Amino acid sequence: MKISTRGRYGLYFMLTLAKDYGVKKRSVKSVATERDISDLYLEQIVANLKKDGLVKSTRGAYGGYELNFPPDEITVGQVFSAVEENIMIVDADNHETKNESFLWKRIRDAVNDVLDHTTLHDIVDNDTDDFDGYMFYI
Repeated sequence: MKISTRGRYGLYFMLTLAKDYGVKKRSVKSVATERDISDLYLEQIVANLKKDGLVKSTRGAYGGYELNFPPDEITVGQVFSAVEENIMIVDADNHETKNESFLWKRIRDAVNDVLDHTTLHDIVDNDTDDFDGYMFYI
């Protein structure tokens, strides 16, 4: 499964907001700086998250981004759908047999099921590594 930097950075941003949910808002620049990524690139990704209604922003001294819903109501699938153009499980060959099609469909359905049933809360609640794996190993 290949997830682009847009997907990885978008998920990391959302996990950061989930970890801080109800406590503080975060700026794009602060998250980009702590991960050493381009704040301009992350801003483009966050714009898609905002457009899909997953995050909201507040201006001012105490402003920043926060989740629009509790972390247990936002799935990884929603995040990827907002920022990824297309998630390919495998690069299917046009010459696959009926049995191969069946296999790839089952794999795709299983991955989609995990993405659609894993919430930000599930990850924040179960991970202690500060989400480093979500930046580089998906």
